[in-house]
Amino acid sequence: MNTSRPCTLAEGFSLREKAYAQASFFTFTIAASIGIARADWPWFIPYALVCWYGVPGIVMRHLSCPRCAHLRQFGDCLQFPARGAAWLVKEWKTTPFSRGELLMFHFIFAFLPLYPIYWLVSQPVLLAVFGVSAAMWYLGQWHYFCKRCRVDACPYNRVPARRATPS
Repeated sequence: MNTSRPCTLAEGFSLREKAYAQASFFTFTIAASIGIARADWPWFIPYALVCWYGVPGIVMRHLSCPRCAHLRQFGDCLQFPARGAAWLVKEWKTTPFSRGELLMFHFIFAFLPLYPIYWLVSQPVLLAVFGVSAAMWYLGQWHYFCKRCRVDACPYNRVPARRATPS
């Protein structure tokens, strides 16, 4: 992993960046959770497992965070407090994602915004809150954070190769 690339986020994330990322993520997942549970509560269980276990238990513990130079080298991340994310990581990794890890990563990040829509359509207020906050989170990741990311192995890392410095 090339950790010597210039990165505007290397020294950490601002409180505003953390608040944006966390507020938008928690707003859309909570709106989805409420909407699914209100409409047909047994279908909430798969969403809860993917959302409330899959993100911290799989993505943060085994996929992205163990490969994150922000967390490993600089002690910071978009999670607040960063120590919580560091506590989840049990083994640091420098290898690319395996095919299974890529499949799991893509599944979780496609499942979170797509699965709830069926139940939210009949609840326009929750659908609107969900839609706006999910768009904020995903667009914020794609257009802001992924362009500055130090997780080289992440399939969504969008740091231009021209910015990388030779090792």
